[in-house]
Amino acid sequence: METPGSHLSSGVRCEKSPSVAPAVAMAAFVPTPALAPSTADPVVHPRLRAAPQFSSGGSTWSSAAPAAAFAFACCHSRQQRGRAAARARGGEEATSTGPTLAPEDQWISSLDLESFGKEVHELGERLKAQQDQEDVKHLHKIQLWSRLCAVLGLGTMWMSPNPLPVIFLCLWTHSAWTMMGHHVCHGGYNRTDATGRYSSRGFALGSLWRRVQDWFDWMLPEAWSVEHNNLHHYRLSEDGDPDLLERNVQNWSEAEKQILPFMSMITWKWSYYAPNTYKELKVAEMRNKGIPLPENFDPQKPLTLGDIVMGDAKGVFSLRELFTRVLGPFFIFRFFLLPAPLLLINPAFYLNGVINMMLADVLSNLHGFIVIVPNHAGEDLYRFQRSCKPKSPTFYLRAITSSVNFDTGGDLNDFMHGWLNYQIEHHCWPDLSMRSYQKAQPELQRICEKHGVPYVQENVFVRLKKTLDIARGKAHMRWFPDSHEREADMMVWKDQLVSA
Repeated sequence: METPGSHLSSGVRCEKSPSVAPAVAMAAFVPTPALAPSTADPVVHPRLRAAPQFSSGGSTWSSAAPAAAFAFACCHSRQQRGRAAARARGGEEATSTGPTLAPEDQWISSLDLESFGKEVHELGERLKAQQDQEDVKHLHKIQLWSRLCAVLGLGTMWMSPNPLPVIFLCLWTHSAWTMMGHHVCHGGYNRTDATGRYSSRGFALGSLWRRVQDWFDWMLPEAWSVEHNNLHHYRLSEDGDPDLLERNVQNWSEAEKQILPFMSMITWKWSYYAPNTYKELKVAEMRNKGIPLPENFDPQKPLTLGDIVMGDAKGVFSLRELFTRVLGPFFIFRFFLLPAPLLLINPAFYLNGVINMMLADVLSNLHGFIVIVPNHAGEDLYRFQRSCKPKSPTFYLRAITSSVNFDTGGDLNDFMHGWLNYQIEHHCWPDLSMRSYQKAQPELQRICEKHGVPYVQENVFVRLKKTLDIARGKAHMRWFPDSHEREADMMVWKDQLVSA
């Protein structure tokens, strides 16, 4: 899916899959085409038997020769370290070393995974085939709502600081990311938007102007696409998932666990997410160019703005580069240039505009944290030790059992959730439209009920509490029993061999 590295590629290869398979995601969103080939090549455990995977249209999995013995040794040693580290991180591994399943895992033993995966895959293909101009019209409707929020927020930001401009400015920023940028950059409208305006191959990419015009936020869109579309989606809840909360907080002290989760809620987009996504982009570029990472630099460790100030990104990128390319343009435009016309009327109005913008950014961070971070955190969701092939039965199972939905249904409700209340459906089929997720939700839930697969759906604030319990060390996620993984679906990415 993403992080590139060694050229010991052999085994299963993702050959082509717009916006779904990792190779395409990297090729589509990273500015240099050279990134695509090396990020796509996984190396498969040599003892895995060849097994046909689901294929349709643009994507196919094909079997090849077993990987070298070196690949096996690296993979095996990494698995053993992962098992040992599991308990060191504080979580209890779910009986992965023996056949006995914990009571909450008993459903695994009776699951016909291949049949389940086939039904999920076929539902996704049917939803893709059904997408048409109604999906584009729906996108335009949601975009209109986003722009109305912008007009109302910008039109009232001259007032003394108050909730009206702050809320509308927040919703403008939030919707531009979670609904426009998110679904368009995943390729959700590639098949239906004839104009190409909402294509993942150009939306918000390539220039500062496109970034301002399409989706302007603290994160660089190219970097976010590497971190989110690739690493997060294709290594969900593995140690290689940069968004795995439990792993990211494992080195916090007890005092930090009580304070930092709440501080993060109002600062995380610029203090953590923007620098960490940019780190993933730079690491990918360096590996594809054959440039070794600095000694003692851990590419899986979350990188915050404070870490960069302390020099932890030395040899990868500088604080000046981060500000010039990533943070600076948004900071200057949003907080100084946008309110600037108010200076022509009254300097006090300008000051009010700046304050309202800053308060809206705090609220946007909070709103984003509440509807994004709980998507994959909670003691009822699973973590995994190894990687699996995209679009395999295991891939679909992980998308469901390591994700959670919030309350769904109705455009207004979904708008306020940023359409992130369909996280289960989104992780099964990342390149669908917002409207398709509304149609998919009840059907996928029925498939899960039929096969006895846990389908978690709760109110967003219930999930926020469970997320904070994980962040504060009061609860731990479940470990999926590795002995019950479907070996035909297992694989190793090239960068995992490098770090093994």
